[in-house]
Amino acid sequence: MGKIIRFVLVTLLTAMSLTTRAQEMDSLKVQSDSVARNVSLKEVSVVASSIRTEGDKTTVRITKEMRRGARNTAQMLGNIRGLTWNAVSNSVEYNGRGNIIVLVDSLEKGYSYVMDLHHLRFEKVEIIDRPKGKYEGYDALINLVTKKNYEGYEGYLRTSTRLMPAGPNAGKFLWFVNSGAFTYTRNKWNFVANVTRMSDNKNVLQEWYERTYPMQELTERVLHNDETNEKLLDNVDYQVNLSVDYQLNKNHSLSWAYVYDYNRDENQLNYLLEQRHMNIGTIDTLDVHSINNTYNHNHSTALFYRGRSGAWSYEADINYVYNRNTPDNTFQRGSTFTLLNHYNDHMHYTRFRSGARRSWYDNRLQLQFGYHNTWKDYERKDFDSQQQLNNNGFLRNNGWFNLWGRLDSIGHNMASVGGRIEQVHVWSNGIGDNQLVWSISAMYWHKLTEKNWIRFNYDYSINHPTQNQTSAYGFFTDSLTWSGGNPFLRPSVSHQWKVWFDAWWCFNAQAGVTYAPNTITAISELRHGSLPSGVDGDYVASTYVNSRYLSPWVSVSFTKRFAKDFVYKADALAAMPSAKYGDFSQHGHELRFKTSLQYYNRKYHLTAFMAYEMNHNKMVTPQTYSINDKDDLLYISIDKTFFHDRLSLSFLAISPLKWGDGISKTTVVSPAIQSTNYFNSWESNNRGALQFTLVYRFMGGKSVREYKREMSDER
Repeated sequence: MGKIIRFVLVTLLTAMSLTTRAQEMDSLKVQSDSVARNVSLKEVSVVASSIRTEGDKTTVRITKEMRRGARNTAQMLGNIRGLTWNAVSNSVEYNGRGNIIVLVDSLEKGYSYVMDLHHLRFEKVEIIDRPKGKYEGYDALINLVTKKNYEGYEGYLRTSTRLMPAGPNAGKFLWFVNSGAFTYTRNKWNFVANVTRMSDNKNVLQEWYERTYPMQELTERVLHNDETNEKLLDNVDYQVNLSVDYQLNKNHSLSWAYVYDYNRDENQLNYLLEQRHMNIGTIDTLDVHSINNTYNHNHSTALFYRGRSGAWSYEADINYVYNRNTPDNTFQRGSTFTLLNHYNDHMHYTRFRSGARRSWYDNRLQLQFGYHNTWKDYERKDFDSQQQLNNNGFLRNNGWFNLWGRLDSIGHNMASVGGRIEQVHVWSNGIGDNQLVWSISAMYWHKLTEKNWIRFNYDYSINHPTQNQTSAYGFFTDSLTWSGGNPFLRPSVSHQWKVWFDAWWCFNAQAGVTYAPNTITAISELRHGSLPSGVDGDYVASTYVNSRYLSPWVSVSFTKRFAKDFVYKADALAAMPSAKYGDFSQHGHELRFKTSLQYYNRKYHLTAFMAYEMNHNKMVTPQTYSINDKDDLLYISIDKTFFHDRLSLSFLAISPLKWGDGISKTTVVSPAIQSTNYFNSWESNNRGALQFTLVYRFMGGKSVREYKREMSDER
């Protein structure tokens, strides 16, 4: 099998290379605002002037080379240094990290919608490393800026499916995705509508475990997983996105957005469980049936304002979210024990954010500051009796600032300093707690040469616990295990020191240390009380505490275009994490490597993309370690466009070859329980899969008078 795959790949690349000289003799074509039209232009090369870095912000003018061979915005972004496109998930990573937010003209439009848009309506990309203020907590902010003089419409219809032609899951569909979107821009108006439906099968992952309860002198292990666990299309998600933007005049704009998200997640497990009672020397074999169904409805609406007056620029938005979640859980062990958890969750959430900025001395000094207010109220009721089981929430007030400036007249030295202070009131079932947290950040950037720079960063960030993590309410998930929150849980603060070296417009290296003295961690502890059986006894309580986390890390990234139509990328990250809580501690490691090669055939409008990913990780908390040993993925993607790029057909094949065993393992070590869970990794479950994607686009537009969509001095 391996020889066949290697032969196919070599043949494909050889055929592509034979067409290169003929392509170079052809006149080159680039798309205008309308997909249906082509205009002959001279070749444009990627030069340093298309990329500008100042401090923590990089601005990239989208060139013909960046667009070449990219069927959507996600793939186009992958042609920019520091950004990596994943063809399997149609997502983008930033220097090996996926915690990013993507905006359009500084507004949130929905990640999947933006990734599937055609890139022709965008003229530049702004990338901010570890943004401050409103979007603090992300590794990067990516802002796509539309063409100011564009008027027209754009839409697409997309269908995609992934299936398994061979192996243990032969003939099974892993997921279906159908989506459609329409965008219309005219005069001062911009309208967006997007609908997505996804069905996936998560339960093809086979899972088994071994557990020991020391105080009960009891061991358990799964003997056999029923084939009915591999249910098809048991998870369905619907999402609707609507938004309207209106330009009041050249300095002021209003926007409205609405998102509805419905998710149905149905999981059923049937297996044989062996119980060994060490104190009495008996062995029991039990049938276990577990049903976990969740139905979630989420409504979100928001208003946005952007404006300027004189030297000042302003922004404000208010958001309201209503969420209704209905878990229906049944756990049956043998014929004598049944546990039911059926309830309704309701959450009301409001968020107000405002900010202002001003620059002085020809934009050499800039001040940004803002105020945020967040309120959440969460209620859980029994589904049948409507009795209130839990009520908790929080109120958070946050003030922040960031001062940025050039330290010399030529802009070779830049620095910034920022900070924020938060007052938080948390309550759960009548128990309240007031918290005050603050953070600071600092950055220094130095331009070494025209193609080289270095930057030093210190960041102090805050991560607040979720509603479930601070809830005083808890419940039994089986006969010996209880799960609940901690109303006295503190926000997690994280310190990060980082040095970044960027060279020759194609290479960067980073090194840093992340330290969190009170990161939020799940632990298992021994408790005594009333069991679901009605008798008193010892049981395992899973809850949340603040613990210590430390991780030195280093990463490198390389992007290079050669022979005009080839783009090579490589990203690597290594880290040594450790975690500690009381007498518990664990040490781990993280090694991730990704490399890809993209080729575009201009004559036939065909793009070939080949990538390899490898993970060798041991991720840790104070009581757990999760091992993903040498898990890798090799895949190739071929995209072909037809009818002047209106129709796109994509084929993705994931190689069945593997380096590791494809098994992930999570081990818990505590006085209350010692357990190991084994399961097939995501990579293992998708090896050998085939994916087909069909996209039809319609677009039309023209140049009109220019009107202002952004603040010219915005950083």
